[in-house]
Formats: sequence, C-alpha cells, structure tokens
Amino acid sequence: MEAPRGAVIEIVEKRHSKSSPPGGDVIIPNEIRINGQPVLAPKDHPVKVHEIAIQGDDVVLVTLTLFARRVLIAPEEPEETRA
Repeated sequence: MEAPRGAVIEIVEKRHSKSSPPGGDVIIPNEIRINGQPVLAPKDHPVKVHEIAIQGDDVVLVTLTLFARRVLIAPEEPEETRA
C-alpha cells in the first residue's frame, strides 16, 4: 500500500489562443484540477492559497470548496494478508 502524499492542485486559466508571453498578463483562473482531473467548484467560493514559505520540503495549504458527485463515510476493513 502506498503512503499518503500531497495532492497536485492546478489552478489555471484555460485559454483558447495565445494572447501574450507567459507571465506577461493577469491570470483569471477558470479551471481547477486535482491530480490532473478537472473538478467542479462553485463560483461564489474562491480558492484560497494560504501563506507560502519557499523552502525545499515545504507543502502548501490550499482550501477548496467543491461539488461532489458522491460522498462516502464508512469503515474500511484491512485487506487479508495471505501467507
């Protein structure tokens, strides 16, 4: 079993044409992806990216409000180990 790790969060402005060089204008995000998968988020709940300290091993805290298709809250039994 893999150890848990931080998710890859992408907050991007998905453009339909090249308008200017990267970093040359304001970004207006219109898509959020978690581990490469686009997710639905309400317009009236903005993404909050908390303070970022630039160090090699730091992670970033991000608060998102998302629309869920299904929410499961249940116990999960351990997998049986075979000898």
